[in-house]
Amino acid sequence: MQSPQLQLFNELFNRSLALGYQTVEYQKDSGLSYPFVHIGERVNEDIINNKQVITGRLLQTVHVWAYAHNRSLFDEMMFRLQNEFRKITRLPNYYLKLEGLNANDMYDNTTSDDLLHGVIEVEYRLL
Repeated sequence: MQSPQLQLFNELFNRSLALGYQTVEYQKDSGLSYPFVHIGERVNEDIINNKQVITGRLLQTVHVWAYAHNRSLFDEMMFRLQNEFRKITRLPNYYLKLEGLNANDMYDNTTSDDLLHGVIEVEYRLL
């Protein structure tokens, strides 16, 4: 059986793909073009209250990258991803409750392209 962290990662990854977005595990994937979604960092906090039950919190960060001149596409991607993440209540082996969703965006000029970088942080509680 997969860990709850991997099941959540897979769920977010698949929902991004289902929206039609180029979605990657690594930002250095070859052939990458803008816009794209990167399912990034994750944190889990286990609460041990029974040897047979895993409970706790799962936190996952999702990055969205797009050209700065196309803010409407970037905003649509951020909005649609957040709406999808709000709908998640079940993984293959776990039930979830959304505890928090934070999003921010910033300009990124670390490359020769002017980019927008969005960061979505979702937090779920394992039920």
